[in-house]
Amino acid sequence: MRSENKLRRMISLSFLLVLLLTIAVPAMAYTIDGDLDDWGVNPANNSWTANPPALSVYDDWQYGPTSTGENHNPGVEECDIEAMYAADGGAYVYFAFITSMPPEGYDYEGHLLIPGDLALNLDNENTGEYGYEYGIKLSNDSRTVSGEIGDVFYMPDWKKLNPEVAQDMAKFSNIVDGTKTGHAEVVYKLYEDWSYDNGAPNYVIEMKVPKSALGISGNGTANLLASVSCTNDALEIENFTYTTVPEFTTIAVPLAIILGLFYYYHRKRQG
Repeated sequence: MRSENKLRRMISLSFLLVLLLTIAVPAMAYTIDGDLDDWGVNPANNSWTANPPALSVYDDWQYGPTSTGENHNPGVEECDIEAMYAADGGAYVYFAFITSMPPEGYDYEGHLLIPGDLALNLDNENTGEYGYEYGIKLSNDSRTVSGEIGDVFYMPDWKKLNPEVAQDMAKFSNIVDGTKTGHAEVVYKLYEDWSYDNGAPNYVIEMKVPKSALGISGNGTANLLASVSCTNDALEIENFTYTTVPEFTTIAVPLAIILGLFYYYHRKRQG
């Protein structure tokens, strides 16, 4: 009877430990499909803020709601970035944007305007040019760094690609050089839930970025900047909090101990 009670207690403790370990590992995840329903966002229903703990910033040109404290006119609608979202989740960080800039760019009076690349300041220092030591490529334009959409670069060189028609909402727009550290899953597509705004189509950029590509090895906060090549519009998220990725051994070792003890008491009871 005593061995049976010990076995029961051990099983109960095992389940409790597994539960605690499960809670300790971030479970937030988003489907990278260009649909923001899993973020809780739908501007067509005036739902601009993502579900917590995701962070949100939005500024729908001069006509819509704002969380930035000001409305400004970015010129042509195609230069508008409506909203930006960020969330931490396990081994990845997730980002999403709503913009009127087509993935192939927009010809404005003979100047090809293109999506800006995502800039990340992960150490809250002045590391790297303009203080942004990581960047994620979001355009195939030949004026930018070679590679694929979604490539992650460390210590990128940044450049404003269309200064002749630019405003100054940001000092730069795109990566022209850098060291590739990984690749993010990216979807850039027409936003079906809110497909048209102020005379132009709307698009969603949604991405899933491995923390390993960003050199994340501990907890910290980051500043994020999104713009377009004309820098007529820019959105920034400050103090985005991210966490370290739990190593497999921190979970595997306790589970191995649990299984070993379970096997030991089970065999002892049978013997």
